[in-house]
Amino acid sequence: MFVQTQFKFIMKKFFALLMCVVSLTFMTCENEPLEGDFATGGLSCETAAANTVQAALNLVSANQDNYTQLCIAYRNALQAQIEACGDPDGSIQAGVDALGDCSTINFDDCENAEDAVDTAQAALDSATPDTYSSLCNVLKAALQNQIAQCGDVDGSIQAQISDLGDCSFNVPAEVEISLTAGTLDIEFDLVDVVVDGTTLKITGETSAPNDYMVYFEIEQGQTGVDVINSTFQLTLTSVFFPSTVGFEDYTSNITVNTDGTLTGTFFGLVTNADGGDLSLTSGMINITY
Repeated sequence: MFVQTQFKFIMKKFFALLMCVVSLTFMTCENEPLEGDFATGGLSCETAAANTVQAALNLVSANQDNYTQLCIAYRNALQAQIEACGDPDGSIQAGVDALGDCSTINFDDCENAEDAVDTAQAALDSATPDTYSSLCNVLKAALQNQIAQCGDVDGSIQAQISDLGDCSFNVPAEVEISLTAGTLDIEFDLVDVVVDGTTLKITGETSAPNDYMVYFEIEQGQTGVDVINSTFQLTLTSVFFPSTVGFEDYTSNITVNTDGTLTGTFFGLVTNADGGDLSLTSGMINITY
């Protein structure tokens, strides 16, 4: 029972680590290299991250016969990623340490497969346009592994795979700002952009019967991570601001800001004056003005 529980913990940990590594690495590589050109021995940071994804996908479908081999390959990929990308908070090294010596462990294939699907789905809910395709393919692989390990009597798992399509990221042209607050999907269909000098002041409101509003500011031409955070406000039953407590903090990423077009994503915790937290996922900005 102990070794079974230990394996489940490790699998959850490495899959959660994978999602964070993929999301943060691709965003960091595109927008703000931490030092040098993020390459070691000819291996770029982005390539190292992609290798980690593939090694993790191989490990998620491991069995008793090949677990040790695939675990070592995944551990090596993580170590290579540390060399190519760095590991400022030590989270990747923690994943390496959790794998230990990769000794074979008995485990419940079906339950482990279900855990992997839950973690992959949570990661996809917080994907950015740059990471959506990779994380979507991770979820598809996890779902396919769930079918192999658990079966799919009613076809519902295959239906989920089909719904993911080719994993391309598409933002509906008619939706300019949208988000999911908890379990509530919100589309701000009334969007106003005021140009004040070089500052864009953006307000999004919902039509009746709700009176929800989102507001943020950004300098014209400015792109990058967290550039709208200090001005972001979400008004539902109360006004929420980005959380900065250090756990699942609100994050934004503006990728296009030119020629009357503003595109980006946001997600994470927001909090109100009473200390109430709300989790935002799937936040999208696709404004033409």
